[in-house]
Amino acid sequence: MSEKGLASLAQSVRDHDGSGQHPLWAAMGGVLGIVETVVPGFVFIAIYALYSDAWVAIAVSVGVSALFTLYRIIRRQSVTSALVGFAGVALSAAFAIWSNRPEDNFALGLMTNLVYAVVFATSLLFRRPLVGVIVNLLRSDDKQWYLNRHHFRVYVGVTLMWVALFTLRLAVEYPLYLSGNVGALAVAKLVLGLPLYAPVLALSWLIVRSLYREKTEQNPQKIS
Repeated sequence: MSEKGLASLAQSVRDHDGSGQHPLWAAMGGVLGIVETVVPGFVFIAIYALYSDAWVAIAVSVGVSALFTLYRIIRRQSVTSALVGFAGVALSAAFAIWSNRPEDNFALGLMTNLVYAVVFATSLLFRRPLVGVIVNLLRSDDKQWYLNRHHFRVYVGVTLMWVALFTLRLAVEYPLYLSGNVGALAVAKLVLGLPLYAPVLALSWLIVRSLYREKTEQNPQKIS
């Protein structure tokens, strides 16, 4: 779960931000953000399928990501997400070049998912489900939210969804990484990327939003 997705989930559980854009749509970066996320992966798969050359596919995907960043700069749009995305693509390529192993182009993504899975799972062991911590921290809600059994269980369930997402990615992609199957690894990363992230984020948002509405109904004096 990206930091931007976490912020959107926390800040929009009560109402929209007034911008006219749905918070979930904003969390995924809108149309351009989605294109920036998906197209480099599609390009990698297409180039690799045509030329069976992972190095060419890596170079072209890095170039496509750079073009998106340049487009945002020219249009004077926010470049933060584009720069972060480009940095990830470029660093992944650097790993592959440094090790001279094309499959290492996906090593950064695997490490990122591993870290997320461990952090989210560890938060459950300490009985502070991470989704609940972030939502209540950013919304400045009750600091003892975890004492409410119902709320605690809901946040545990939502946090478990994210643990499952990161674990599924690792379970599918890591064996492909070990076998050096670059083509299958690229397809798996694309399929388990935004198409999996989006519904999990949406379901999390709906669950947490309903929890917040339930709380405001029980405490109508807190409604702004």
